[in-house]
Amino acid sequence: MKGAWLIGLLLCLRAASALAQVDIKTGLLLEDDQYEQVSYLTILTKEPLPPRVSFEQFCPSVQAQGDYGTCVGFACGYYLRTILEARARKLTNKSAINKLAFSPSYLYEKAKTNGDYACTEGAYLTKAFGVLKSVGVVPFHRFPYPACGQQTGTVDALASRYRIPAFERLFSVQDDNQKIENIKKALAGGSPVVVGMVVPASFFVAGKVWEPWPQDDPKDTQLRGHALCIVGYDDGQFGGAFRVVNSFGKGWGDNGFCWISYGVMARFTRYGYRISS
Repeated sequence: MKGAWLIGLLLCLRAASALAQVDIKTGLLLEDDQYEQVSYLTILTKEPLPPRVSFEQFCPSVQAQGDYGTCVGFACGYYLRTILEARARKLTNKSAINKLAFSPSYLYEKAKTNGDYACTEGAYLTKAFGVLKSVGVVPFHRFPYPACGQQTGTVDALASRYRIPAFERLFSVQDDNQKIENIKKALAGGSPVVVGMVVPASFFVAGKVWEPWPQDDPKDTQLRGHALCIVGYDDGQFGGAFRVVNSFGKGWGDNGFCWISYGVMARFTRYGYRISS
């Protein structure tokens, strides 16, 4: 009993230390009911899925959201939308991709909740994707980050050039069996995926791979919501893992990227979206 108590104490101290060292906002607002109302289509595949897929070459440079709750703006606008545009234009030069990159600030300003004057309250993924479809997004250099509270009127007309045709969810909140398969299908079909997760303290100090601590429980109602962009998968990494890019800067994970095993992704992920035609 004494040994178990000591181990528990050490794990609690480790979690507290992690949060003290990495005081970063996340910013995903949870919305199970609204998510389940988003259109869902079964992804059909005729051929076996490839053992690995990567869109990392089309990814803009990793950025840090800092003290703002803007992960949704980064995952959906800066990463996902930029990757798709760079891929369509066949751009792999990092400088060219960075010039093309889209603004997380603009998307967040359009999607944030009323009264979020400090840009710390977070946003819903359904709202962000709805903005991408109905309004669009603008290049980063036209609406730099951060730009909390700035009016968007001068660039709204430009945003319409970059609207998406449609978006869809990939699975149901509780359907862990479909999460891995459908994320892989979406990636193999040509689209990065944005996921909404709940993240424990161990996530904030992840290395090359995020390995949750034994006490981490995705059902813990105290966990924060966080949005990430999945840029690939590899069946040969860590028993099968997804490659994600984060908005915590290059000091997090592996220069801002991280591997998350299939099983861990299924456990901690609640939502999954792709842009569809």
